[in-house]
Amino acid sequence: MSRVVPLLSLSLLLGVPAAAGTISELPHPPLVVQLHPSADQPFTLEDIDRALREGANAIELDLRFRPGDQTVVCGHSRRGLSDHPTLAQSIRRVLWFMGDSPSVQRDGLQFFLVLDFKERSAALYDGVITELRQHATHWSTSAGPNGPPRGITVVASGDRAGLRALVDAETLDSLCILEGVDYAGRIRNRSPLPGRGFQWIAIQHPGERGRVRALHTGMDLSARGVYNVRAYDCHEALRDCVAHGVDAVNADADRDEIARARSLGEERERERVESRHR
Repeated sequence: MSRVVPLLSLSLLLGVPAAAGTISELPHPPLVVQLHPSADQPFTLEDIDRALREGANAIELDLRFRPGDQTVVCGHSRRGLSDHPTLAQSIRRVLWFMGDSPSVQRDGLQFFLVLDFKERSAALYDGVITELRQHATHWSTSAGPNGPPRGITVVASGDRAGLRALVDAETLDSLCILEGVDYAGRIRNRSPLPGRGFQWIAIQHPGERGRVRALHTGMDLSARGVYNVRAYDCHEALRDCVAHGVDAVNADADRDEIARARSLGEERERERVESRHR
């Protein structure tokens, strides 16, 4: 009997699926500043425009399904769905700002589109996947094993678990990554400067205290894998959250937090540069 192990079997033994996906990103910003939509004010396309002008590195979109026209819309509340901008409009707004640049902010750094699912709905999941497929050429998860980095990573948050039940892994992995999922052996990181990697986890402040280092090194007791950490509900404690080593922070649209968070990111980068020259 031959002792040669078939390629497929060898892949499975090593824990690497034969059809494993890939991701190729630009370097991450020193601090990802993520627009967090207001829970009290209606979300508008101007919120996206303003955040992009102010230098946000990520846009969070709260997603709901509008039965009237079978459309995915962006809004925290179920009220007033008829007035909410659609996911399609919101994505196009980001891509219009990006233009023909390889990076959204024209800084050579990765940008993140965070989709916060506000309800569990097969129609919502299906609508989001359909829309993401329309723009797959922009996503880092669709770069292919030999393609150059792509400047936008789509991250699924909120009630995202249903995606895994309704969408096959190969398709899902080519369109987005899910927060809190360990992709070891499932997605290969082909980024030129992979850094800590592409996996993300979100923690409500002050829960990040004492966990960031463990999550960065794969030693956290409650989350298997190595993760970048996003902290939310920091508000007046933004500086403390950044000091704890998080990689991203929510910046609330109705609290004018983007400028403060951007300043902290620039401060972090200056400290890194100075430390390299000591």
